[in-house]
Amino acid sequence: MKITNSMGLPEALVNAINVRRHNNPGRLSATTLLNGIKQIHLNDRHWDELEEDVVDHFYAIFGSAVHKVLESEGKDEFAEEFVSYEVDGITVTGRIDNYNMREGIISDYKSVGSYKIKLKDFEDWRKQGLIYAWLLIKNGFEVKKCQFIALIKDHSKREARRSSSYPQSPVFVYEFAVTPEGLEEIESFIKEKVAEYKKYIGVADDDIPPCSARERWEKATTYAVKKEGNKKASKANIETLEEAEKIAADKGKGFIVEKRPGESTRCAEYCSCCDFCNFYRDNVAVAEEAEEQEAA
Repeated sequence: MKITNSMGLPEALVNAINVRRHNNPGRLSATTLLNGIKQIHLNDRHWDELEEDVVDHFYAIFGSAVHKVLESEGKDEFAEEFVSYEVDGITVTGRIDNYNMREGIISDYKSVGSYKIKLKDFEDWRKQGLIYAWLLIKNGFEVKKCQFIALIKDHSKREARRSSSYPQSPVFVYEFAVTPEGLEEIESFIKEKVAEYKKYIGVADDDIPPCSARERWEKATTYAVKKEGNKKASKANIETLEEAEKIAADKGKGFIVEKRPGESTRCAEYCSCCDFCNFYRDNVAVAEEAEEQEAA
C-alpha cells in the first residue's frame, strides 16, 4: 500500500502510519476474520496497488500511541502477546494487548469515538475477545474473562451532563465472562470463516460474494414525516414508504414524507480496496453519483 501526503504534512507524521501488510500468505489474524471474505481477498490480492492519503489514517495514530504507552507489563501480565493456532492449513493469529495469567483476564485497548459507545453494539469486540481466548486456551492457557478498555477521543463533559445515554466517563469498559458456550460458538465461527476463505482462493474478484450487510455496516433506507418548512421530523426512522405516507396523511395538511437513503458505510468511507470491488462500483458508487447529481 502506498501512503500519499496531499497536505504536505511532516515526514515524521507520515512515518507514524503503520501500513505493513496485516496477513502473510496462509495466515489470518483475529481482526481479519471479522471482515467479509471479499474484503479479505481483495485486500490481499491488490495490496501493492492500494493507495490512501495520510489524513485517512490520522485517527489510527491515536490508537497506536495508546498501545505504545500501555505496552509495559504488570506483575503476572504479558503485553503484546502473539499467539497462533492452525485451522485446516490456515494459521489463525492474534496479538493480545494484555493478558493477566494469574487472573485469566484478556484486556484489549481501544481508541474510539463516543458514537461507538452510544450505539452499544459490541459484537465485533465480543468476537475478537473470544478469538483471543480460544487461541490462548488452544496454547495451554486459562481465560476467564475478556475486557475492552475504550478511551473515548471526543468525550464531552457537557454532553455527559445533558444525557444519561451519553458515556459518563472518557473511559468505558466492556467486559464479559468466557464460557464453554462462547468458546464453542467462536470455534464454529473460526472454522466456517477459514473454510469460506479457502473456498474463494483463486476465484475471480467479481465472483466472490459481497460482504454481508453487517460487514458493510449497512444502514437501511428509512423515511421521516415532517411539517413542510420544519427542519426537525415529527416522526423518523419509518421503515416503509407506505407507512410514512399513511402517517403523513393522518397528521393532515402540510406534512410531507422525506426519504433518508441508507448506505453501506464501510464501503463508502472505510474500505481501502473498494476500487476493486464490483459491489461497490455497482451499488455504492452509483448511489453516491446519483446523490451528487440530485444535489447539483
